[in-house]
Amino acid sequence: MAWHVTRQNFIGREVVIALGVLAVLTSLVWISAVPLLALPGYLIVVVYNYVQNIWFPSIKLLPFYLTFALYLYGGAVVIANLYLGFRQATRHGK
Repeated sequence: MAWHVTRQNFIGREVVIALGVLAVLTSLVWISAVPLLALPGYLIVVVYNYVQNIWFPSIKLLPFYLTFALYLYGGAVVIANLYLGFRQATRHGK
């Protein structure tokens, strides 16, 4: 079965849902009183900081938040496309 790139791969319902989940997990870092709930969001932020410090070592404020938003969007696209590929593979019995 061939994989076709469509608009759904970049701005579809699955991407929006994945972006919302990533945003909620990330916001739990700052609003959660239970440290265990903040762990997934903390890992998201730590991986971003690691990558950001390699590529853009002295980035400040607005560019930091813009690149963080792009990072979350990229993660959402990857997660959504993994889900779509899994759903397509299981729907056709492969």
